[in-house]
Amino acid sequence: MYDEHSTYSATDFLIKLVKRAPFPIRAVQTDNGTGFTNALLVTKPKHRTMFENALLERGIEYHRIRIATPRHNGKVERQHRTDELRFYQHTRMYSLEDGRRQLARYQAQSNGYIMTCLGMKSPDEVLEKHLGIM
Repeated sequence: MYDEHSTYSATDFLIKLVKRAPFPIRAVQTDNGTGFTNALLVTKPKHRTMFENALLERGIEYHRIRIATPRHNGKVERQHRTDELRFYQHTRMYSLEDGRRQLARYQAQSNGYIMTCLGMKSPDEVLEKHLGIM
């Protein structure tokens, strides 16, 4: 959880993800927001953002969804809706730190939910099998 949507926040998230993921990050897909890219800005379309430079430095492929096609980001949009219904709608955050603590508890709980897209397994079960922990 970040207090702003910026290329700095996106880069910070990417760096933390690369360090913590139990597998190599080979590709990233985002929308066309200025927190990720300048490609749609008339004044600076060729200038790379901090986020794009971080991807390039780490050899991670970068894909942007087509403009005005949120359906291409359907899984992300669905997860945002689910999180809104299960968490954000019912949560009162008193500070950014408080929000982060509550979000961490919610994420730990939601990783145990069984999901049809994962063959009726929880994300934790799929990760354990992938890592050979079972």
